[in-house]
Amino acid sequence: MSDASILLELANTDYLILRLKKQLDELPQRGQLLELRTKKAEVNAKAEQVALMHHEAERTIKALQDEAESLKEKIALSQTRINGTTNYKEVAALNKEIEGNKKRIEKIEFETLRQMDKVDKVAQVDEQVKGALARLKKQDDELLAVYQTQAGALKKEMSAAQVVRENLAGQLPADLLARYMRACESKGGRGAAHIEGTHCSGCRVELTEGQMEKLRNGERIGECPYCHRLLVVEV
Repeated sequence: MSDASILLELANTDYLILRLKKQLDELPQRGQLLELRTKKAEVNAKAEQVALMHHEAERTIKALQDEAESLKEKIALSQTRINGTTNYKEVAALNKEIEGNKKRIEKIEFETLRQMDKVDKVAQVDEQVKGALARLKKQDDELLAVYQTQAGALKKEMSAAQVVRENLAGQLPADLLARYMRACESKGGRGAAHIEGTHCSGCRVELTEGQMEKLRNGERIGECPYCHRLLVVEV
């Protein structure tokens, strides 16, 4: 193969690699997975809030129950003291204390029921959150499997193209390869083109007859006077 033919093959291979990279970057599952994982993070945060609410309610119930037990013991102790005294004032004070403790127990029982109802509601929300997480995980697994399959195929094709590219680049003279690489850097990876009729295949600008004549009389690999890509006049 001539240098001109190799250069065009190299340019076409580089374009293929660029196109494959673009396809890989634009796979829709990437954005969908990101959106899905953002939702999962939000639901996980909700799950943590629910767990904290459940813990706080259980802790409150335990504290209320402990207080109620303590008050019942005080009532029993006060009743024992009443049974052991005939002092009217002491009996009256103890009865007043017992009544106060009983009223407090009633309030505790009401608050305990309220907290238990809260635990039940939190448990329902917890089940909903777990269900949402399970659905999101299923969607994530399915999307990831599709993405990995498509991305794997693209990466395999890119890897094969990269091998071809390295082989072609190794066949070009060092100075020509350096010129091509500089053109690639300035032209977004597309550093070479060819003549299509009277047009540059890179920038699609039509060359004048004088420019065409100059290219035909020069090297087989010239330069587009407009986009400055390496320009293969004829293969």
